[in-house]
Amino acid sequence: MTRLTRFTDPHAVDLWDRRFRWRSGERLRDRTIDATWQRVAAAVGGSGGDGGYWRNRYAAAFGAWQLLPDPRLLRRAGTERAVPPLRAPRAALNAGAFVIEPGGARARFDFERFAATAALAVRLLDDAAEAFGAEVAGGLRLEVGLIGVADALALLGVDYLGDAAAAQAQAMARSLALGCAQGAGRLARERGARGEAAGLSERWRSRELPAALADAVAGNRRHARLTRVRPQPSLARLANGASDGIEPAYARLRDLYGATPQALRAAQGRIAAAMQPWLDAPVGVRP
Repeated sequence: MTRLTRFTDPHAVDLWDRRFRWRSGERLRDRTIDATWQRVAAAVGGSGGDGGYWRNRYAAAFGAWQLLPDPRLLRRAGTERAVPPLRAPRAALNAGAFVIEPGGARARFDFERFAATAALAVRLLDDAAEAFGAEVAGGLRLEVGLIGVADALALLGVDYLGDAAAAQAQAMARSLALGCAQGAGRLARERGARGEAAGLSERWRSRELPAALADAVAGNRRHARLTRVRPQPSLARLANGASDGIEPAYARLRDLYGATPQALRAAQGRIAAAMQPWLDAPVGVRP
């Protein structure tokens, strides 16, 4: 039985209907959000021997709100409108969707599934680059990012304003990086080099690298960048109003703690600093 995607935020439904739902003139092509997921997965997933498997994996991750694809793919992939050249294809993992038994004493973050979804995101964007990418020197510059960090902290019972928030966010960033590295290593072996990419080994020199990934990272001549965390407001809104990037959930925190904007920004700065060593580009925040 196919699981249907559940909308819980009317603003998310409106955004999908206005920006991402496929219409051909007067004809409504995407009758449900799941039709949108299937359309994007089919357009990106290719037609090779294992294409069906990966298309199903992509659609399932989309439908669980765990992985959100590039807005340009949502708008155009699989439609009569051409996808613009993707110089830096992007996607976002929704951290809040990986909390097990949220809101209780047994709440915990599913790092195993999170890392596996990060690896899947790398394959999704590699496929997108193969299908719609622009020719660029220096290998593929992917942007696997995050939304819902503040949501995940709240569901885990972690105070965004406290020191534990930075430690938890750093653990998420590490898991994101390791999952992406694992996925990139597989693709480098399967598909070979792309351009003149020097690989990711330089960025990983200062990171704690499991022995199992050492060869994969050192030998990667396909990807110049894997991770970039920055605001992605349309994807956050589509994911039932998830918190954007590492942005604090302002209204919730003010209600719970009476936090000032200055205190929230300070906490955000601590979280960004804790995550940065594991990310391939500077953490982006709203000015």
